Amino acid sequence: MKKSKSYIKTLDRIKVSNLAGRLIRDIERIIPPDTDLFHEAVIVAGAPEATQSLHYLPFNRQVLADADMTTTLSLVVLFNNLRMDRFFLSGFREWISRPVFKFSFNVMDRFIRAIRLDHRLLRIMATADGEFSIMGIVQRDEIQRKRFFKRRCRFLHPLLLIPTTDAASQDYLVEFERRQTIGKIKIPLLPLYRKGPTPLHEKASIVTPLK
Repeated sequence: MKKSKSYIKTLDRIKVSNLAGRLIRDIERIIPPDTDLFHEAVIVAGAPEATQSLHYLPFNRQVLADADMTTTLSLVVLFNNLRMDRFFLSGFREWISRPVFKFSFNVMDRFIRAIRLDHRLLRIMATADGEFSIMGIVQRDEIQRKRFFKRRCRFLHPLLLIPTTDAASQDYLVEFERRQTIGKIKIPLLPLYRKGPTPLHEKASIVTPLK
């Protein structure tokens, strides 16, 4: 039987940095991370209190341009894994949250609600090998060219950094990110995007590392 974890009451700068470093390495599957930028964001924010389920991170953003594709990553939320077993939404709270999740314009809130409605994901977080997990938001802007036609697309999805070495759990995290992908298409002559389809081949490549 796995020994239950106890919350680390005192997280000094070095310990927070070490814990964050274990998670930040996993960003490699999206882009080569600016580790100093993301380390500092986590250290400045500090870990969630023992009674907090999550803690928001200060502004941070890494942008990587590669030909017709630009990838932007921000780490936005630090989750307290030791409270994830009570973070799920059920009953009336779950019922009322589903339409809110579906029509919310705030991408971060939408992804957090998606996590709270996924009991399997919360179990993975609750039984993880570390005290906290990180959620980031990935935005990929892509120009798709076909002869004289050019279309600008935008894809957004969460990035989950959870301390687990279980292969099935890691596969589920990637699948969760794919399922939450939001596809948009730029409206010609306007600085606006409308909802667009997310083809299966896009979902399959959305978390593929850049070469």
